[in-house]
Formats: sequence, C-alpha cells, structure tokens
Amino acid sequence: MIATRAEGRAPDPQASRRGIDLSAVALRYAIALRVAYFLCICIATLLRLGFDPSLEHAFARLQRGLEPILDFRDVVDAARNIALFVGWGATWVLTSPAPTTWRDVLRAMLWGAGASIAVESVQLFSQFRFASIADLATNTLGAFLGAALLWLAERRATGDMRRGTTIGIPGWIAGASLLMTAFGLAFAPSTRPTMAIGWSSSPIERARSVFAAAALDVPWHAVLVDVMSWCTAGVAIAIAITDRTGRLRRTQFITWVVLGSLLLASAHFGRAMAGLQREVGTWQVQSVALASGLALGLVLVQRWRTAVAARATRASQLGMLVALVGCVMAWSPASWITAPSGAWSVSWRQLVPMMSLFQRQDLSSVFLVLQKAGLGAALGACLAARTRMGEPRPGVRAAVLYAGILELGQFAVPGRYPDVTDVLITSAAAALVAILVERGDRGDRGDRDLPTTTDTALNGRPSAGRL
Repeated sequence: MIATRAEGRAPDPQASRRGIDLSAVALRYAIALRVAYFLCICIATLLRLGFDPSLEHAFARLQRGLEPILDFRDVVDAARNIALFVGWGATWVLTSPAPTTWRDVLRAMLWGAGASIAVESVQLFSQFRFASIADLATNTLGAFLGAALLWLAERRATGDMRRGTTIGIPGWIAGASLLMTAFGLAFAPSTRPTMAIGWSSSPIERARSVFAAAALDVPWHAVLVDVMSWCTAGVAIAIAITDRTGRLRRTQFITWVVLGSLLLASAHFGRAMAGLQREVGTWQVQSVALASGLALGLVLVQRWRTAVAARATRASQLGMLVALVGCVMAWSPASWITAPSGAWSVSWRQLVPMMSLFQRQDLSSVFLVLQKAGLGAALGACLAARTRMGEPRPGVRAAVLYAGILELGQFAVPGRYPDVTDVLITSAAAALVAILVERGDRGDRGDRDLPTTTDTALNGRPSAGRL
C-alpha cells in the first residue's frame, strides 16, 4: 500500500499497512472462498432432497427437465437462481488476479454452469427437488451477470478514482447500493404484512385485482423506514452526481433521476403483477422522500465539501448515516405482531447459512437479499473510502460487527428474529465492495499520491488522501 497525505498532520507511511489487504487475502484463499460459496449453493438447492436411488425415476426426471412446462411461478425460481449465482460470479471475479479480464468473466460463467450441472444432476435423484434445463440457463446467466457487472464496476472505479471523488472512492458505489436497498424495501417491506392474491391467474389479471382491491393502511414506523431509506438514497445519489467538483453534472443528473424513477415505478408495478396488495400513500411517500433527499444533497454537498476538507471524515459521516438507516430498517417492529418476542432463543435453522432463503420460496426473498446486500455494500463503500484515504480503522471488520449487532438487536423487536444468513449477506457485500475498491486502486497509477485539484480549489489546501 502507498502512503497517503493526512489533513493537519504528517503522513504516516505505515498507516495503510495496519489494515487488512482484503484483495490479497481473497487471492490467497481463492479456492477456499469459491468452495465455501459452492457449499452455500448446495445448501440452498439440495436441502430436503428426499434421495431416491432409482435410475428409472432419475431418467424420467431428466426427460421432464429437458422439456419443462413453464408458468409465471417459474419467474420466482428464475429470479432466485439468478440472485444466487450472481454472488458466484462476483466471488469468482474478486478472487481472480487483478485487473479483471473478459477471460475471468468467461471462466466464472463456465464454472457457474459446471456448479449448476452438478446440483441439477443430484436433483435428478430427489423426490422433492426438480431439475430443469431452465434452472441451468438461469444459473449460468446469473454467474455471467455477477462476473460481468463486477468487471465493469472495477474498470469504471479505476478510472473514476483518478479524477477526484468526494469521499475518496466513486460516489456511485454508495448511491447505487442505497438505491438497491430502497428498491428492495419497496417490493418486500418487512415492517408490515403483504397480502398476496393467488398465483392461478395471469400477471395482468393479478394487477387488475390489486388495483381494484382496497389499499392497506401503513403504520407510522413503516413510513419512517420508507422515508429514511429513500431520502438517504437521494442524498447518496447527489454525492455521485456532484462527485468530482461538488457541482451539478447534467448528464449524471438525468441518468440518476431516470434510474431512480424507473426503479421506484417498477417496484410498485411489480408488486401488483405479483399480487401484493397496494398500500395507502406508499409510492407517494417514497417518491417525495427520494426527491427531497436528492434536492437536499444537491444544495448541501458543495458546502459539505468546503466545510469538511478530509475525505476520510466525509466517508465516516456518510457511513454513520447508512448505519442509522440500517438500524431503523432492522429494528422497526412487524406491525401485525404487538407482543415482544422476548424468548432470547435461536432455532437451529437461524444458525444455518442460506436456510432462511430455502424456507422462503417466494419472490420477496430475492428482494430481502437486495436489502441486506445494498446496506452492506453502502457501509463497505464508506469504510473502504477511509482505508484508501489512509485511515485503516474502522475497517470492514466493523461492518461484520455492525451486521451482528443488527441481528442480535432483533431479539427485542416484536415480530423479528436474528438470522445468520442476514449477517453473512451484509458482511459479504461490505467485503466485496472493499475488495472492488482495492482492485480499482491498484489500477490507479500516476497521481495517487497527489491531492485532487478540485479539493484544493474548493478548500485552499489539499484534502486527506490519495489522488
């Protein structure tokens, strides 16, 4: 690691060496990490197998799998398969030597296909699981998407970190992560029940039934979660839009506004097509919160850059805001249960990774993963920014501790319970983003020891950090 400049004190050549080089750790233990993720895939796909050794039955299942009869319910399975193997593709890329190449993406896809063939072959001997060529296709697609997205993100981050940033790393990482969390909350809110219409009708018919039915009332604490998540996403988007100079960039402004609007609209339209009942005023509250956060951020971000010169400090402040959003999300009670759980007991299922996702065979489980992954990625981005600016503590270990505290705190929240899967998802997302930043930082040559010209112009002095 290269020494950095620190605001108000002499540079410490050993500062960044005290932190864990996650990229090097991932490369050193690449095989172990890939095997571990494959075991998670096995848990998610092979539990409740009901082994049947009959070759005759296995051949019949193979014929059925090669000619599957698909309906809209298979959309749920496809989404879950893609989400599961996106993690495989991302893990493969981030445990490959930097910089990532298209060959790494191809290998991730092919090994993902191989992992899928392995689990689908075992399912041929299952009484309860169903092997399908459609599952193989969606699994392979997920592995490709995960690897390709990480490849593109690494390339973009490498270029952006050369040009100057508000918090030390590209703002779009935190903005996209928080927007993903807010999107997941819009589709699968855990603070209130979601009444579902049966799957026997078509998506259009379900949507018509949803709009014809009375809307559900939303408790105040659920509204607070909506406001906090979407408003904070708007603030993070404003940071991304004004990242280099602290001033509005028109192209980025239009792109982010369109993206946020489309995600918000698609969440509620998707809810209707999935048969989830409408809620009173939810989309209006979320729209106003997103617009308010964006407007507030655009007004304050330049003043913030001027008032807080050190980018490591800015990253800390944004990280604290992200952590607050996570607390509001995790510790808001489920509105249909009024009595505290208070048992302080943990089921063995809550201690098995991926078990909760296996138990929830619905589309909402995909968006619950998005919530936790987005929160972890946003927090990991802020912690990685501090590390890059020469402040190795707190590091990603703080994200792991935070994820554990969030889950333990749910013991006392009505209708909630801790789950080790949520801890793993949040922690893994934080670590993946930190590794992405480190890999992008290794691709940043030339001016990483110099202060940014934009911060010097705004503050009259160099800010803390590289660039």
